[in-house]
Amino acid sequence: MRKRSVGINVRVSVTEKRKMTLMAKRCGLSLSEYLRQRALGYEPGGHPPKEVFDVLDKLDDIAERCSARDETDIIAQTDRMRDLLIGGN
Repeated sequence: MRKRSVGINVRVSVTEKRKMTLMAKRCGLSLSEYLRQRALGYEPGGHPPKEVFDVLDKLDDIAERCSARDETDIIAQTDRMRDLLIGGN
């Protein structure tokens, strides 16, 4: 485990801090981790909003309620929709 013991102080405007905090939140990261990743050349990915996960839960419910005869087709379709929503492989 890395031990981070050295701090870096950077002055920013209120507007800049607000924007950085918002961007970090969108990526599901703390402000420190977001800035660390950006400074080291990484581009953090966005974090899908809660509504995306709500839709995925509903898709799973639909798939579970279908008959066994339709199950394979329904699962394939819900998997495709999941990939579209969250960027699957």
